[in-house]
Amino acid sequence: MDTTPDHFRNPPPRRIGALGWLERPDGRLAVIRRAYWGAISQWGLPGGSAPPNTHPRSALTLAVAAKLGLRVTPARKLASDYAPAKPGQYEGTNEIYHALLPAGAEAQLAADCGYVELRWVSVEQALELAVDHERTRIEQCAHALADGSYRELYLGLPFPHPTTSS
Repeated sequence: MDTTPDHFRNPPPRRIGALGWLERPDGRLAVIRRAYWGAISQWGLPGGSAPPNTHPRSALTLAVAAKLGLRVTPARKLASDYAPAKPGQYEGTNEIYHALLPAGAEAQLAADCGYVELRWVSVEQALELAVDHERTRIEQCAHALADGSYRELYLGLPFPHPTTSS
């Protein structure tokens, strides 16, 4: 008897996230510091999880409006970043979109949004703040934005990565 789980009929829990490379006309991008993560992934790109039956583009628009009070229209997808499950966390994929903000757009952190700080920084400053996969994700998205490509990532690193199985 085959005991292989039928993931079509009984799918495992997965999270789909939507993150934004929110860019001002001066080229600065938004990075946020999360209240709910340790030092390893504390700084990163803003966004949130996609609710059921919500496309990641729409989820980004909703998350940024709720958490930062900004209206964004996600443009080109820069990357998809897969993260395998680990103790206490589901596996998931973050879809990262570029969104150019209009001049004069001002962000305001919502109370209890999970972020404790927002900074508008250069790419170099973002890379100084972020560590681990958040840093490599930002680096890969910067390359995608610069050369017009799309990046498929595994914990921020180009896929396939030697530690992945295909």
